[in-house]
Amino acid sequence: MTERDRIAAVLRAIDRLARVTEPQALSDGLSAPMASLGLEISCGLIGRAGLEGLLRAKGVAPETALVVAARGVFTAPLEWAAGLAAYGSTVLLKAPTEAPAFCEALGECFRAEGLSVEVRVGHDLPDVDAVVAMGSDRAIAAVASRYPTVPSSLHGHRFSVALVGSAADASALAQDVVLYDGRGCFTPCGVFVLGGPEAAEAVGVRLAGALALAEERWPRGDFAPEYGPIWRERLALGRATGRVFGGEEWAVTVGPLSTFEPSALPRWVSVHAVPDVGALLETLAPWSAHRAACGTDQSPSTVRTLEVGGFERVCAIGELQRPPFGRPHGGTPFLKGLLSPVGAP
Repeated sequence: MTERDRIAAVLRAIDRLARVTEPQALSDGLSAPMASLGLEISCGLIGRAGLEGLLRAKGVAPETALVVAARGVFTAPLEWAAGLAAYGSTVLLKAPTEAPAFCEALGECFRAEGLSVEVRVGHDLPDVDAVVAMGSDRAIAAVASRYPTVPSSLHGHRFSVALVGSAADASALAQDVVLYDGRGCFTPCGVFVLGGPEAAEAVGVRLAGALALAEERWPRGDFAPEYGPIWRERLALGRATGRVFGGEEWAVTVGPLSTFEPSALPRWVSVHAVPDVGALLETLAPWSAHRAACGTDQSPSTVRTLEVGGFERVCAIGELQRPPFGRPHGGTPFLKGLLSPVGAP
């Protein structure tokens, strides 16, 4: 296929995927409305302009590339498969053993358009020319050990937050929280409100109302049993140190900075007051290597401060779970590290 043909084939494959009749069956436990929304968003992020822009990068694509998917945001492998297929690579898509349905559907749609995407399940890690992997830090370490000299793009645990003013759009914040039921590194696990405790509580009250409405429209899906003890512990801490709204299908806690946890639970978010952006960066300093994105409604100067402060991506609230196709991953350009120099043997 020519480059133009491959791009057209990728777009047709994505269109096939977007039109599957039961997205819930692919979603690893999301409710039907949430699964449909997640698939719609993910497929809609990849268009012709993005693929054409991606292929302007100079370099030779790997002949075979392994993409190791993890449980979480079920659509996460799509952008990698699309980008590599557009380059002409053969993609070996390693599906999560306990949730292979999305990867299998993706592979079927891409193969129907003449693209080479093979799906594998199990623990075997074959010899390949490049590796992409998503998962826990432990899983990523294992992949790195298996491929010490192969060009790779490896992504372990990361988390995101929001920094807003007292008049923040609660509906936008709520959609960032509920999308994919809090799975993935772009879920905001904390909302930091510029101002004092009163401002934080006002945002927390409005966010609770917005989450209640979101629950009616996009009900929470399966709740893994291992989350139960953590959920109850955080509820108890929230009630002891501040205020709690909700507590069953969703929860908002408003409390001191010391109660912030850099890990997401399904439809759980903590709200904290901060005097300025510097206080936010100081609070998050212990986890500087794990920060992903920050959603904000603040000025361009604040956006720049957050970018310089180490966030991989800074965006408007409501856009955290809608990352643009072709963006840098882990601070490095998308796919660039997997390309070989032109003319290399």
